[in-house]
Amino acid sequence: METLSDPMEGSTGSHGHDLVRTKGCMDGTIVAAGGAVAAGAVADEAVDTRKDIQRQRLRIAELHIDRAYVNSPVVDDVIGTSGQVFSKTWGQRARCPDLFSERHFKIDLRAKTITCPAGQVEVFEPGDTVESDPEACGACPLRAKCTQAASGRGRTVSIAEDEAVQSKLRELQQTGAGRTVLRQRTAVEHALAHIAARKGHSARYIGTRRNLFDLRRAAAIQNLEAAQRLFQEAA
Repeated sequence: METLSDPMEGSTGSHGHDLVRTKGCMDGTIVAAGGAVAAGAVADEAVDTRKDIQRQRLRIAELHIDRAYVNSPVVDDVIGTSGQVFSKTWGQRARCPDLFSERHFKIDLRAKTITCPAGQVEVFEPGDTVESDPEACGACPLRAKCTQAASGRGRTVSIAEDEAVQSKLRELQQTGAGRTVLRQRTAVEHALAHIAARKGHSARYIGTRRNLFDLRRAAAIQNLEAAQRLFQEAA
Protein backbone atom coordinates (compact mmCIF):
# COMPACT_ATOMS: atom_id res chain seq x y z
CA MET A 1 0.00 0.00 0.00
CA GLU A 2 1.08 3.58 -0.62
CA THR A 3 0.67 6.71 1.46
CA LEU A 4 0.18 10.21 0.06
CA SER A 5 -0.08 13.68 1.51
CA ASP A 6 -2.10 15.94 -0.73
CA PRO A 7 -2.45 19.61 0.31
CA MET A 8 -5.66 21.37 -0.74
CA GLU A 9 -6.94 24.88 -0.06
CA GLY A 10 -10.19 25.14 1.88
CA SER A 11 -12.33 27.96 3.28
CA THR A 12 -13.41 28.33 6.90
CA GLY A 13 -16.33 30.74 6.78
CA SER A 14 -15.60 34.33 7.68
CA HIS A 15 -12.16 33.47 8.99
CA GLY A 16 -10.62 33.46 5.54
CA HIS A 17 -8.73 30.48 4.11
CA ASP A 18 -7.18 27.56 5.90
CA LEU A 19 -5.57 24.36 4.67
CA VAL A 20 -7.11 20.93 4.53
CA ARG A 21 -4.75 18.02 4.03
CA THR A 22 -5.98 14.73 2.62
CA LYS A 23 -4.12 11.43 2.61
CA GLY A 24 -4.82 8.38 0.49
CA CYS A 25 -3.55 4.82 0.76
CA MET A 26 -3.37 2.55 -2.25
CA ASP A 27 -3.26 -1.20 -2.62
CA GLY A 28 -1.65 -1.55 -6.03
CA THR A 29 -3.96 0.46 -8.31
CA ILE A 30 -6.87 0.49 -5.85
CA VAL A 31 -7.36 3.30 -3.32
CA ALA A 32 -7.96 1.50 -0.03
CA ALA A 33 -8.06 4.16 2.68
CA GLY A 34 -7.90 7.89 3.25
CA GLY A 35 -8.10 10.72 5.76
CA ALA A 36 -8.53 14.48 5.95
CA VAL A 37 -7.40 16.83 8.72
CA ALA A 38 -6.70 20.53 9.23
CA ALA A 39 -3.22 21.40 8.02
CA GLY A 40 -2.09 22.49 11.49
CA ALA A 41 -2.95 19.09 12.98
CA VAL A 42 0.20 17.38 11.74
CA ALA A 43 0.04 14.61 14.34
CA ASP A 44 -3.53 13.77 13.30
CA GLU A 45 -2.73 13.22 9.61
CA ALA A 46 -1.37 9.71 9.97
CA VAL A 47 -3.76 8.89 12.83
CA ASP A 48 -6.78 9.63 10.63
CA THR A 49 -5.53 7.35 7.86
CA ARG A 50 -4.52 4.73 10.42
CA LYS A 51 -8.09 4.64 11.78
CA ASP A 52 -9.47 4.09 8.29
CA ILE A 53 -7.05 1.20 7.72
CA GLN A 54 -7.99 -0.38 11.06
CA ARG A 55 -11.72 0.13 10.46
CA GLN A 56 -11.48 -1.93 7.27
CA ARG A 57 -9.35 -4.55 9.05
CA LEU A 58 -6.61 -4.21 6.46
CA ARG A 59 -3.19 -5.69 7.07
CA ILE A 60 -0.31 -4.08 5.23
CA ALA A 61 2.36 -6.58 4.21
CA GLU A 62 4.43 -4.04 2.26
CA LEU A 63 4.32 -0.30 2.85
CA HIS A 64 5.80 2.00 0.19
CA ILE A 65 5.71 5.36 1.90
CA ASP A 66 6.96 8.89 1.28
CA ARG A 67 10.03 9.63 3.40
CA ALA A 68 8.24 12.55 5.05
CA TYR A 69 5.97 10.02 6.80
CA VAL A 70 8.50 7.38 7.84
CA ASN A 71 7.89 8.32 11.49
CA SER A 72 4.14 7.69 11.05
CA PRO A 73 2.41 5.30 13.50
CA VAL A 74 1.32 3.34 10.41
CA VAL A 75 4.98 2.39 9.92
CA ASP A 76 5.14 1.13 13.51
CA ASP A 77 2.03 -0.97 12.88
CA VAL A 78 3.53 -2.55 9.75
CA ILE A 79 6.83 -3.35 11.47
CA GLY A 80 4.93 -4.68 14.49
CA THR A 81 3.11 -7.22 12.29
CA SER A 82 6.33 -8.34 10.53
CA GLY A 83 5.56 -6.28 7.41
CA GLN A 84 8.14 -4.56 5.22
CA VAL A 85 8.62 -0.81 4.84
CA PHE A 86 10.13 0.73 1.70
CA SER A 87 11.06 4.37 1.41
CA LYS A 88 13.81 6.67 0.30
CA THR A 89 15.65 8.41 3.12
CA TRP A 90 16.66 12.00 3.68
CA GLY A 91 20.13 12.84 2.39
CA GLN A 92 23.06 12.94 4.79
CA ARG A 93 24.71 15.98 3.28
CA ALA A 94 26.97 18.22 5.31
CA ARG A 95 25.98 21.84 5.94
CA CYS A 96 29.08 22.82 3.99
CA PRO A 97 30.36 20.76 1.00
CA ASP A 98 33.90 20.75 2.43
CA LEU A 99 32.87 19.24 5.79
CA PHE A 100 32.31 15.66 6.89
CA SER A 101 28.66 14.62 6.61
CA GLU A 102 26.75 12.29 8.93
CA ARG A 103 27.65 9.31 6.77
CA HIS A 104 31.29 9.72 7.87
CA PHE A 105 30.23 8.98 11.46
CA LYS A 106 29.85 5.37 12.59
CA ILE A 107 26.61 4.77 14.48
CA ASP A 108 26.33 1.61 16.58
CA LEU A 109 22.64 1.18 17.35
CA ARG A 110 23.16 -1.74 19.72
CA ALA A 111 25.78 0.00 21.86
CA LYS A 112 24.11 3.39 21.25
CA THR A 113 27.42 5.03 20.42
CA ILE A 114 28.54 7.32 17.62
CA THR A 115 32.17 7.51 16.50
CA CYS A 116 33.50 10.54 14.63
CA PRO A 117 36.07 10.26 11.79
CA ALA A 118 38.85 10.92 14.30
CA GLY A 119 37.72 8.08 16.58
CA GLN A 120 36.05 10.13 19.34
CA VAL A 121 33.15 8.09 20.81
CA GLU A 122 29.98 9.55 22.32
CA VAL A 123 26.92 7.85 23.79
CA PHE A 124 23.43 8.74 22.55
CA GLU A 125 19.75 7.96 22.89
CA PRO A 126 17.40 8.04 19.86
CA GLY A 127 16.26 11.61 19.27
CA ASP A 128 19.39 13.15 20.83
CA THR A 129 21.61 15.81 19.30
CA VAL A 130 25.09 14.56 20.16
CA GLU A 131 27.95 17.00 20.68
CA SER A 132 31.52 15.78 20.59
CA ASP A 133 33.72 16.61 23.57
CA PRO A 134 34.71 20.29 22.98
CA GLU A 135 38.26 19.82 24.29
CA ALA A 136 38.95 16.75 22.15
CA CYS A 137 37.22 18.36 19.19
CA GLY A 138 39.18 21.61 19.57
CA ALA A 139 42.54 19.82 19.50
CA CYS A 140 41.55 17.43 16.68
CA PRO A 141 43.63 17.72 13.47
CA LEU A 142 40.47 16.98 11.44
CA ARG A 143 38.44 19.83 13.00
CA ALA A 144 38.73 22.06 9.92
CA LYS A 145 37.15 19.28 7.82
CA CYS A 146 34.47 18.50 10.40
CA THR A 147 32.90 21.63 11.86
CA GLN A 148 32.72 25.40 11.75
CA ALA A 149 31.50 25.58 15.35
CA ALA A 150 32.79 28.38 17.56
CA SER A 151 35.77 27.82 19.82
CA GLY A 152 34.79 25.78 22.85
CA ARG A 153 32.06 23.91 20.97
CA GLY A 154 32.21 20.43 19.44
CA ARG A 155 30.67 18.96 16.30
CA THR A 156 27.01 18.09 16.69
CA VAL A 157 25.11 15.25 14.99
CA SER A 158 21.35 14.72 15.28
CA ILE A 159 20.16 11.14 15.85
CA ALA A 160 16.64 10.45 14.59
CA GLU A 161 14.01 8.95 16.88
CA ASP A 162 13.62 6.17 14.30
CA GLU A 163 17.32 5.87 13.50
CA ALA A 164 17.07 2.06 13.36
CA VAL A 165 14.43 2.25 10.62
CA GLN A 166 16.33 4.97 8.77
CA SER A 167 19.51 2.88 8.86
CA LYS A 168 17.76 -0.12 7.29
CA LEU A 169 16.23 2.08 4.58
CA ARG A 170 19.63 3.59 3.76
CA GLU A 171 21.10 0.10 3.35
CA LEU A 172 18.21 -0.82 1.04
CA GLN A 173 18.72 2.27 -1.09
CA GLN A 174 22.38 1.42 -1.62
CA THR A 175 21.65 -1.90 -3.37
CA GLY A 176 20.45 -2.43 -6.93
CA ALA A 177 17.66 -4.72 -5.79
CA GLY A 178 16.54 -2.16 -3.23
CA ARG A 179 16.40 0.66 -5.77
CA THR A 180 14.33 -1.56 -8.05
CA VAL A 181 11.77 -2.07 -5.27
CA LEU A 182 11.67 1.66 -4.53
CA ARG A 183 10.86 2.40 -8.18
CA GLN A 184 7.55 0.54 -7.77
CA ARG A 185 6.25 3.67 -6.09
CA THR A 186 6.33 5.57 -9.41
CA ALA A 187 3.24 3.80 -10.76
CA VAL A 188 1.35 4.56 -7.56
CA GLU A 189 2.31 8.24 -7.77
CA HIS A 190 0.81 8.35 -11.25
CA ALA A 191 -2.44 6.84 -9.96
CA LEU A 192 -2.59 9.34 -7.12
CA ALA A 193 -1.96 12.19 -9.55
CA HIS A 194 -5.08 11.11 -11.46
CA ILE A 195 -7.11 11.43 -8.25
CA ALA A 196 -5.69 14.90 -7.59
CA ALA A 197 -6.58 15.93 -11.14
CA ARG A 198 -10.09 14.51 -10.80
CA LYS A 199 -11.02 16.27 -7.57
CA GLY A 200 -8.89 19.37 -8.14
CA HIS A 201 -6.42 21.08 -5.82
CA SER A 202 -8.97 23.35 -4.13
CA ALA A 203 -11.22 22.06 -1.35
CA ARG A 204 -14.87 22.22 -2.37
CA TYR A 205 -16.30 22.25 1.13
CA ILE A 206 -15.85 23.78 4.58
CA GLY A 207 -14.46 21.33 7.11
CA THR A 208 -12.49 18.10 6.92
CA ARG A 209 -15.40 15.65 6.96
CA ARG A 210 -16.95 16.89 3.71
CA ASN A 211 -13.56 17.02 2.00
CA LEU A 212 -12.86 13.46 3.13
CA PHE A 213 -16.13 12.48 1.45
CA ASP A 214 -14.95 14.27 -1.72
CA LEU A 215 -11.65 12.33 -1.62
CA ARG A 216 -13.48 9.03 -1.20
CA ARG A 217 -15.89 9.86 -4.02
CA ALA A 218 -13.00 10.54 -6.41
CA ALA A 219 -11.26 7.38 -5.19
CA ALA A 220 -14.40 5.27 -5.74
CA ILE A 221 -14.65 6.43 -9.36
CA GLN A 222 -11.00 5.67 -9.95
CA ASN A 223 -11.34 2.24 -8.32
CA LEU A 224 -14.22 1.37 -10.65
CA GLU A 225 -12.13 2.41 -13.65
CA ALA A 226 -9.21 0.33 -12.38
CA ALA A 227 -11.48 -2.69 -11.83
CA GLN A 228 -12.88 -2.35 -15.34
CA ARG A 229 -9.33 -2.26 -16.72
CA LEU A 230 -8.40 -5.42 -14.81
CA PHE A 231 -11.49 -7.26 -16.10
CA GLN A 232 -10.73 -6.24 -19.68
CA GLU A 233 -7.11 -7.37 -19.37
CA ALA A 234 -8.23 -10.72 -17.96
CA ALA A 235 -10.81 -11.29 -20.70
